Amino acid sequence: MKNPILLTDATSIHSFVHDLWQTDNFKNSHEGGGFIHGLIEQFAILPRLFCESTNDRLERAHFSTWWNAMMIRADYTNPVIHDLYWLHEIYHAAHMPYIPGIAKDAFNEKMQRNELEASVCSEIQVYFEMPGLREKSFDFPIYADRYLANPDMQIMWQAHRNVQIETLRMQRRNVMVGKPEHEMDMSERWIRRFAEQNAAYALAWSDRYHEVEAHMYDFQMMAMHGLRSDAINKHLAWLEDEAARDKADHVPFRQEAELATAFYWANKQKHAAAMAQA
Repeated sequence: MKNPILLTDATSIHSFVHDLWQTDNFKNSHEGGGFIHGLIEQFAILPRLFCESTNDRLERAHFSTWWNAMMIRADYTNPVIHDLYWLHEIYHAAHMPYIPGIAKDAFNEKMQRNELEASVCSEIQVYFEMPGLREKSFDFPIYADRYLANPDMQIMWQAHRNVQIETLRMQRRNVMVGKPEHEMDMSERWIRRFAEQNAAYALAWSDRYHEVEAHMYDFQMMAMHGLRSDAINKHLAWLEDEAARDKADHVPFRQEAELATAFYWANKQKHAAAMAQA
């Protein structure tokens, strides 16, 4: 973690995030009070910290968004995929609850639910929200295509948007944990494989998750009581103190990063091989 940027008030958060967008689709939705603007309104309820990685291999899948350290990436060649990355991370942060004393099973369920909602938002819902975006994103079939091509889903989107979003979540959740694997196509099988990373992540954090939950709850409440500047400065001091324990790379919670990201990179390599073969 390096080069932290502290954003205290909602106006500066809106401005900073607006400058992150690389596509007109996202910029126009933000400027015009649309889907993106509503999400950033939620995101800006709390002060925010953006930063860069010092060890990308460790920090790319470290999920620093959980503790309000939004990791800036500059390696996306497709501007739509760049914006989808930020949509996913901002949704995570904007909808993350913090519960001091939460039991392990409940914590795992909380994190899985947050991941499910962020994934549906950035992998399916966004294409309904922004017609024409799908053609600019990935040049191979994706999970969302089955819903975008379904006339019933298009009717549902127009008539009962909130129910459709929840339907999409339950459909994806079924793929993650319930659908028989022999009935899955390749997109679904990889959703299942990446979802299995949640178990590795939960195990890596089983001894320290409560520290993050307690700190983030206090940060949240300090900000909501109007002490936004104090909250974000105290938050940065907490992160810097934790990162200082790593004398090599200044990575907060380095041991957890090493445990959790090894599984991520192994899956990433297998996924790339499967895609190349397909």
